[in-house]
Amino acid sequence: MGLVVEKTENKPSRVGIKPVQADPAAEKDQIMELVSKQLEEALKGVPKEKLDAAKKEAEKILEGDLSWADMSQYTPEKLYEIAETGYERFKIGQYDSAEKIFRGLTVLDVNNYYYHQMLGAVFQRKEKWPEALVEYSIAIDINPKDLVSLTNRGEVYLKIGVLDLANQDLEKAIALDTKNEDRWANRARMLKEQIKIARERHVKNPGVKK
Repeated sequence: MGLVVEKTENKPSRVGIKPVQADPAAEKDQIMELVSKQLEEALKGVPKEKLDAAKKEAEKILEGDLSWADMSQYTPEKLYEIAETGYERFKIGQYDSAEKIFRGLTVLDVNNYYYHQMLGAVFQRKEKWPEALVEYSIAIDINPKDLVSLTNRGEVYLKIGVLDLANQDLEKAIALDTKNEDRWANRARMLKEQIKIARERHVKNPGVKK
């Protein structure tokens, strides 16, 4: 499945200025908290011993002692348990290990948008923008109401200066928040402010190429 790029009437603007950046530490903490809650919800009711067993199996994968082929018959619940280890690696900055786990999970359960969402997040942390865009786009294709992927893809577009597509994604994320209370949608609102600031700066510096 390829990268999904929405069509616009005009060519998306690419503003050659660096958008205003939020505090990186606060931004990371916010994302970690929100993703953690999402995973906790998915694993609600799973006994601790099962999670511990899944962690051991994930360690075997990372060490090369257990192949993904060996896990091809695992249940969706079992795969989610392994995903928790991937998230824990992501949370402490071990992005290579997290990437290996979520790459495998996207193959074993290709239609699970969460695995693509998390692989996109790993690529985003590693500043692999094209790969992040692909994974977020797959997640959104599977689940068009995936606020997390819409917001994060919008942020990636913002990072690389494609403001029109960034704005489209962020507006979609905000529109899904009908009660005006979702924290991912609030993050999208904050990022839209960054787009506004970036465009205002561009107007003040007309020599900057689009």
